[in-house]
Amino acid sequence: MNLIFSLTHSMVRWLKVSLPRLPSHDGKRIGTQILHTDTRQVAWQCHVLTHGPQYNPYFTVVAMEAHSRYVILLPFSAAPTRAEFEQVLLERWGNEALHLALASGALHDDELPLMVEAFTHHPCQSQWVINTDLSIQGHISDAASWLMDTLEQEGLDFLDDNHCYALGMHINQLKKKIGGRSTQSFLPVVRLMEDTLYRFGDGLSEREYPNTKVGNFPCPYPAPPKADNVVQLADYRRFVSK
Repeated sequence: MNLIFSLTHSMVRWLKVSLPRLPSHDGKRIGTQILHTDTRQVAWQCHVLTHGPQYNPYFTVVAMEAHSRYVILLPFSAAPTRAEFEQVLLERWGNEALHLALASGALHDDELPLMVEAFTHHPCQSQWVINTDLSIQGHISDAASWLMDTLEQEGLDFLDDNHCYALGMHINQLKKKIGGRSTQSFLPVVRLMEDTLYRFGDGLSEREYPNTKVGNFPCPYPAPPKADNVVQLADYRRFVSK
């Protein structure tokens, strides 16, 4: 799996990193390429907000997954290193995604460790680029407004981890649309849950789905199915008491 971290110019300056632009196959929209999540990759658009007193500001990173438009709010008191930021985002993504998968009722409690194992050991490589998907950035601006309004209403300079999670979950339960008025609305929490079950839940489904291997969850993307990795999960499942 390829992980794409797409950073806005302001976040690149904040982290003090030098990044390449996301390649453009047709030479168009350089710097504003459309991000895609599919069977082989997961893309995150990341932007940073500065708030609080000017002499001692606080920062909140707004990270949004491309397909689900699921937002994760990450508070910082100072700019992290590139490795630190990647670790924090991956940990939050894993925790929230696995919680959604369990809350969906599609898994038993004793199966959660199997999905944790699949998430933790899923082969992946990261690609960092400077790029702003304007469609996603519109939804990030909405999330930023929620954050700034909350800070103003509560008289706070920053939101801690728990408050960021709670606000993010509220935003993720609001309907979103991609495209014009005729497009169908969706819930970010549902889309991320579907991706999580598909990507990390091989061999754990009790239901059967059309055009899907028995034991697997359906693919939410219009693309060929990924390579089979059911064997590893099946091996772990032997040790789970039903």
